[in-house]
Amino acid sequence: MDPEKRTGRLLLSLGMLTAVMLGYPGPSAWAQTGPQGRDKTSPISTPKAGRLIDVGGRRLDACVYGSGSPTVVLVSGLGITQDNWDSVVPALACRTTVVTYDRPGVARSELGGLPADGLRSAEDLHLLLEKLGVPKPYILVGHSYGGMVARLYASRFPRDIAGLVLEETQHEDNLIKMRKVLEGKDLEAFDQVLGNRLRTPEKPVTEADYTNLTRDELRKSRPLPHVPLVVMAVAGRAKAMQDLFSEPAIAKLDALDIALNMLLADLIPGGRLIMVEGTGHLIHVDKPTLLIAPVVEMIEKTRGKK
Repeated sequence: MDPEKRTGRLLLSLGMLTAVMLGYPGPSAWAQTGPQGRDKTSPISTPKAGRLIDVGGRRLDACVYGSGSPTVVLVSGLGITQDNWDSVVPALACRTTVVTYDRPGVARSELGGLPADGLRSAEDLHLLLEKLGVPKPYILVGHSYGGMVARLYASRFPRDIAGLVLEETQHEDNLIKMRKVLEGKDLEAFDQVLGNRLRTPEKPVTEADYTNLTRDELRKSRPLPHVPLVVMAVAGRAKAMQDLFSEPAIAKLDALDIALNMLLADLIPGGRLIMVEGTGHLIHVDKPTLLIAPVVEMIEKTRGKK
């Protein structure tokens, strides 16, 4: 293969690896779309009116749509802005209250020189929702790294939660377990590309810097409340790393990916794992109806309990 083309493919593979294994919006997380193309969605009819809410030393930008209980809270992936949820907001906001927001350091939301670890982000979100005055309980929908924040919130404030959807979320032990199944040149490639991701910077500033601390917080977190749980993951996403690892290694990583997603689904009795075909890392953008369906189911189930 031409060296320049190979370099490009390696960068694309690394982008997907970064997106699906770490929660970063790598290049293919944005660009990869399933072969069937994206679903058509209606535009948001409610005018956006972002509000900067003080959550104690910094202000977060948030938007509220619709009305009624429960409130669906959409928690974005690492560094992804809240407008990335525009593909699902209309279908949800016509049924109930929906909240989107940007975490510290993203778009207009202030970092404020404060810690940006997952537990602090969960506490920020709790105060944000209280100040917005949206009705409880909440259905948390977390994409990628946002799923980690959603889990920490549900663990910290279990009485607030009516349902949990984890879309393309990474298990806290994914990197450690990836390294254990690799050997030889595959292990060397992993250490060369991702070795530094297993260490926390001496002076962390951004959410990305705090990722390892967030993983530790998840390991130490309390059990999740017994609410409906749906885990959604793209099938065969390890194949996107075929220019980085050998074919046998890809097979191992694919099996590991399924096993880790099953562990996530098992966090709550009755949790469901849905393996999605034909999309990229952003399932809610490529195939929004696939995400909307389980959320609507949770809305109806929550209302049925009243």
